[in-house]
Amino acid sequence: MATAWYGNEGDPWDGTEFMGAPSSKAQAIDPAERQYLLGQISLMTWAFVRSMKRHLSPPDEDEEDYIAEMKSRLSPEQAEAIISAVHRPNRALYDLSVAIEKLPMHFLRKDELNKNLSIFEDTLGGCERLLSSPIPLFYSRHTARFLSTWLLLLPFALYGQFGDSWNHIMMIPATAFISVSLFGIEELATQLEEPFTILPMQGFCDKIGGWCDEITSWAGQGQEAEEATQANIAEIAPSR
Repeated sequence: MATAWYGNEGDPWDGTEFMGAPSSKAQAIDPAERQYLLGQISLMTWAFVRSMKRHLSPPDEDEEDYIAEMKSRLSPEQAEAIISAVHRPNRALYDLSVAIEKLPMHFLRKDELNKNLSIFEDTLGGCERLLSSPIPLFYSRHTARFLSTWLLLLPFALYGQFGDSWNHIMMIPATAFISVSLFGIEELATQLEEPFTILPMQGFCDKIGGWCDEITSWAGQGQEAEEATQANIAEIAPSR
């Protein structure tokens, strides 16, 4: 998202053409201001995914770490606003939309960025539905009870099949292997009801934050050549 704006210098789409007088050259952007605003986009993107991770995790799982990370990376006002919010991901998403709105860029580009915020919100909603709509407890218990009963009766079915082994001794490892396999599948199905507790979500958040910081650090690169090209065109144009 943050890569959509590196500066508006020389951009004819500065909005004035809709007022009847298109500007020939937009106001140059201070590099320090540009880096700060893009840094806010990066921080708010990280704050959203980190708040989303905390929102989808069990209560008090990493509450202290979450608060410490927020206070270490965000300003005190921003950190307190997100931490004290009832729905933290929504608050972080709101702050991200505010950061986008502060960018000195054409509103059409801002609209394209805001479309990505809708994707963020849809993704958050899908994760919340997955978390809040688990398989009914009765189904899980019934499956476990049925599987236990079936495995308890399995030796009677295998008794004749292992008549060639001494004292049917091979029936024991066969029954154990089948039991471990089926109980493992049942446990896997239980874990898939809430995948957020087994996925490395903290690693995902750290990588997203690092990638956003790297992307925003590219702001302004390559514009020197563009400015030189524009100067050459302006110098040649009067002679034609």
